[in-house]
This record gives sequence, structure tokens and C-alpha cells, in this order.
Amino acid sequence: MARRSAAAAEAFEEEESEINLTPYLDIITTLVIFLIFSFQVIIEFRLINVFVPEAVGGAGAGATPESVPPVEAFVFVSDEGYRIAASNGASITVPKQTGSFDTKKLREELTTFKAGVLASGGLIGDNLTMTAAAEIPYDTVVEAMDAIRFDAKDKTLFPAVVLGAAAFEGAAAPAGGTP
Repeated sequence: MARRSAAAAEAFEEEESEINLTPYLDIITTLVIFLIFSFQVIIEFRLINVFVPEAVGGAGAGATPESVPPVEAFVFVSDEGYRIAASNGASITVPKQTGSFDTKKLREELTTFKAGVLASGGLIGDNLTMTAAAEIPYDTVVEAMDAIRFDAKDKTLFPAVVLGAAAFEGAAAPAGGTP
């Protein structure tokens, strides 16, 4: 074997130790261009205002025996339709009409319900708790929330809709636990 001169060996080592960055820069440039063009697609998200109910104090918070608690309203959405329930025991069912949810009837029933509570001297707040079964489509939930917020004359009905989770009889439990 022939021996290399010291200068040739040094030049050979320097040549081997250099990293060729050109392929990496090509890949990075391609990825940057791809990401710039892929992020130009605008995705529109619909924002829904959801209010958290205020904490209500118990007897120690200044409540008097003669004070009447406000009526709490609830709307349950299931495969059969809507069910309106209240803490005063009232219950109204709005069944599906020809296979679709009747949001117009829901709005009418809620308007009548709220007017009835107020006419009888009762108190009812702006909060309404709405729960939906797991199989109810998102669009149906949004349509129901829109119907709950305003009456047919665009007058505020229940502006503070609170979403809740509830178990419905016959509904399948979600993956990972009980409803």
C-alpha cells in the first residue's frame, strides 16, 4: 500500500467531513412553499355565545323564606323531538314533524311558557339549560339554540343558553364511560 503524503491525507479528511446541505435546503424550501399554499384555505368557524350560569348562594346568602325561587327552564333534544321542562313541574313536548325537528313550534312553545310564568307572577331568568342526546347532529343543536334565543318577533327570549350533558333513556353511552 502506498502511503499518502501528510498534506493529501489532511485534504482528504477535510473533504469527507463537510456536510452537503443542498438536499436538506431543497426539502425545506419545498415544504415551506407547500405549507404557504395549503394555509391559504380559509376555514370559517361559527361562534356561539355560551354563558355559564351564575352561582346561586344557599340559605346563608341572604335568602328569605318568603322569596320565591326563579323558575329554571330546560330543553332536551332527543330522536323524538324537543321536550321543554321547568323546575315548577311544567313539561311540554314538541315532537318531530315529518321526520325533522320543528324549531318554529319550539320557539312558539317557549314564548308561551315564558309569558305564562311571568303572567302568574313567577320569576324566570334569562338562562335556559339545553341538553342533547349524543346522536343529535351539531346543526340541529345550533338551530335549537337559535330558536331558544329569540322569539318570532326577534325579541330576546332566553339569551343565555347553557349547554349541559344528560343521559337519555335508550341512548347509547359514549365511548369511554357513562354519560
